[in-house]
Amino acid sequence: MLDILTNTWRALGLMLSGDPEVWRVTAVSLQVSLAALVLATASGVPLGYALALSSRRVVAAASWLLHALTALPTVVVGLGLYFALSASGPLGWMNLLYTRAAMVAGQFILATPIVAALALTAVRSLPLEARETAIALGLGRALTMRTLLREARAALVSAVLIAFARVFTELGAAVILGGNIRGHTRTLTTVIALEHSKGDDARAIAMGVTLLVVALTVNGLVHGAGFWREAKTP
Repeated sequence: MLDILTNTWRALGLMLSGDPEVWRVTAVSLQVSLAALVLATASGVPLGYALALSSRRVVAAASWLLHALTALPTVVVGLGLYFALSASGPLGWMNLLYTRAAMVAGQFILATPIVAALALTAVRSLPLEARETAIALGLGRALTMRTLLREARAALVSAVLIAFARVFTELGAAVILGGNIRGHTRTLTTVIALEHSKGDDARAIAMGVTLLVVALTVNGLVHGAGFWREAKTP
């Protein structure tokens, strides 16, 4: 019990003193995860929307496949990309292994099925009248898509937040693809595992608390922006 209290006290000291390593690792984590999230949202939302307007058989098959892909183990994704990006792999010429770009690719693969699956469900859950109204107004495909996605924006925000939680807190792909290189590819999760294995539980706790605070802050900011937008809408 005394060790836990001592390590927790040391962890608070590291956080309050503005330890540069904590800030550096947090910045890398956010950079990688937000880049992957932007790419996943840009591809997953249109994919989910297109599938939602398909036939029932296509929707059923796509929904099953996408939900199955949301359960992909992060280490499997990391290992698959590792073999593809290694020197002997088909993408080895790109020299991306042990870079942030490789980590973004891994997290993109993890996040896209989540965004697409929830976007599909969100659009399918809209009242049939919403689509019929858009068609009756003579809106083009782009405007119809924009209108329907706007109607489903609350569910889409939730989808993005769930995807963010998935990639920001993942460990397997980040370690395999990034190599946990100090000052370059270390993230909060990889440092937590590293410091705990070294016996430096105080630093591991500091990183863990930082991870939790950042995740909750991003969640709160997105939800707060959504509530503000709803309040401003007449």
